[in-house]
Order: sequence, then structure tokens, then C-alpha cells
Amino acid sequence: METKGFNGSEISEKNKEALQSETWQEVRKIMKTEIQHFTEAPEIQHFATVKVSKNDNVYGVVWGNVVREYLKTAYSGEKAQADVISDGITYKVLKREEVTAFYDADGNTLFDVANGRLEKEYEYVMQEDKATVGLEEGIVNAAEAEEKSADLEKKDADKETGETQEEKSEGKFESDVPADDIEVPDPVSVKQMAKEKLEKEMKADKDKTFAEPVIGYLLKRCEDDLGLAQDVVQEHKTWKKCLDYIYGQARKQATENRAVVRNDVVYEWAEDYYHKDDKAEEEKKAKEAAERKKKEEERKKKAAEQKKADKKNPKQDAKKEGKAEEKPTEPPKPKKNPKEMDGQMDLFSMMGM
Repeated sequence: METKGFNGSEISEKNKEALQSETWQEVRKIMKTEIQHFTEAPEIQHFATVKVSKNDNVYGVVWGNVVREYLKTAYSGEKAQADVISDGITYKVLKREEVTAFYDADGNTLFDVANGRLEKEYEYVMQEDKATVGLEEGIVNAAEAEEKSADLEKKDADKETGETQEEKSEGKFESDVPADDIEVPDPVSVKQMAKEKLEKEMKADKDKTFAEPVIGYLLKRCEDDLGLAQDVVQEHKTWKKCLDYIYGQARKQATENRAVVRNDVVYEWAEDYYHKDDKAEEEKKAKEAAERKKKEEERKKKAAEQKKADKKNPKQDAKKEGKAEEKPTEPPKPKKNPKEMDGQMDLFSMMGM
């Protein structure tokens, strides 16, 4: 087999002698390496398919990427020679009559591919690119349609709420702040917030004998446990509710209305309260309380309206007042005995006669 370089010329005798020198030992090793030949395949396989065996007629990942890049950038050109960059490495390509040879940057032959195979693979690559472009355009169109639909829904919602663009720009509606613009507190800030909240509640508690040891424990735990600190800063979580929870747990263990509980158990109960997911329960209680308050306000309102209506009806008021002013009927006075005389005592009466 004749030895040829990148430009297809035969190596001269002088160059062959140079190959014997130590300088060209590495080149000699490369040239002795068996060159792989990729023939036409009945089916086009994926370019990045991993080779299973040496002669399985599959490019492999690295060379597959090189061939794909050549087909996409230089195959359709008129020049027989081309440079291709794949994964940051430069390769040289030379198109001949029956095969196309691929070389490294120094001109050493790596492999060659039958031109009939490259022709089929070129059509495959072009179709694949069209499908990719079509998919990308479809995604863009779908995204645009979704964005337009969202804009229409937002406009309809603005009409219902009476919200205007000027009000939005002035920042009157907090709900308009995008989620990405909301500042998420960092762990240090969360722990500081939990610390300030617990200290404030401990200061406000009148019974420091119980609050100080338990809250003191929670303060230390919040320094080490970000999750606990996040639970503590929840708006519906309070020290008073925590205390009620601890009392409730103690009652469950009470015998004859007495319970003795170790400190570490109490601390665990305190943590359990803050970790407890009771937001839905608290919201339900708040809703029920709001409904009770609303009913009470409605009752008071009705009573006030009734009182106001009574004042506007004087006949009804007079009737009520007349009934109130009626005096009870006095019993008839006993008639005086004609024998009795004013200012004198009836002796017969006194004697029972």
C-alpha cells in the first residue's frame, strides 16, 4: 500500500529516510497505526453511537461528531479540502473519488468514509436540522401564543378589579410584584428574625420561670437549625400557642390531675409545636372567629336599627309608655262603722263585742 500525505502525494525516498530518525519516531508509530475504513451501511446509525467492537462500522462518539460537523459545514462546498473544528480540535478533510479521508491537524490519517455513505448521511443531517428548526419554531410560536393568552387574561382580571396601568406603576398593588423580584431572606436573616421574635415574646411573658428556660433552649436551637428558625418566624406561630401545646401534652400524661415531665421532654414538645404543620388548622380557626365576629356585629346592627325604628314611631312608643304608666288597682277601703266616731275608741270592739 502506497503511503500518501494529506495532499495525496507519495512520500519520497528522502522523506522515508527521515522517518528512520529519532525525531520521526512518534510519526512512524502513528503511520503504522491501522486506519479504519467506514463503508456504506444499510441503515444510518446515530453519529454519537458508542462502538461495540473495532470493526462494527460505527464511528464512535468522537469521530461521529467530526463527521457530523463536516457534513453540516463543509460537505456541500466545492472545495475538496476543508478544515473542521469539533470539540475544540481541528481536523483536516480531503474528498477523493471514492472515499473522504479525515486527518488530524498534523496531516496524519485517522479514518476514511465511503462517499456513498456520506451522501446518505448528509441528507439525514439536513432533515434532522429542518426538524429541529421546525420544533424550535413550534416552541417559540407556542410560547408566544401562551404569552398573548396570559396578557389577555391579565387584562380581563384588571378590568374586574378596576386596576389601571397607572396604579400598577405607582406600586399600589403588591400582587403585581413578580415572584423573581421578591427578595428571599438569607439563612442569617431568618435566624436573626427568629431570635428577635422569641426574645420579644419572652420579654412580654409575665411568667418568666417557665418562659426563660424553654425559649432560651429554642434560641440556641435556632442558631444551629435553619429549619426550626424558619418554622419559628411563621406568622401564626406564637409562644402562647406553644405553651398551650405543652400543657396539652402534659395533660395527656397526667394521673389524678398531676404530671411530672422531664425538661428534655418539654423541650422536645416545644420543637414539635413549631415543626407542626398547623397552618390550615389555624386558618380555619381564624375563619370561624371572623364569622362569629361578623354575626355578632350583624346582631348589634339589627338591634340598633330596631331601636332607631322604634324612635321614629311615636304611637308605638306612647302605647308602650302608657302601659308602663298604668297604676295597679288599689283594693277598696273598708267602710266605717256608723257607730264609730272619729277620734274615739270603740270599747266594745276592743272587748270583742
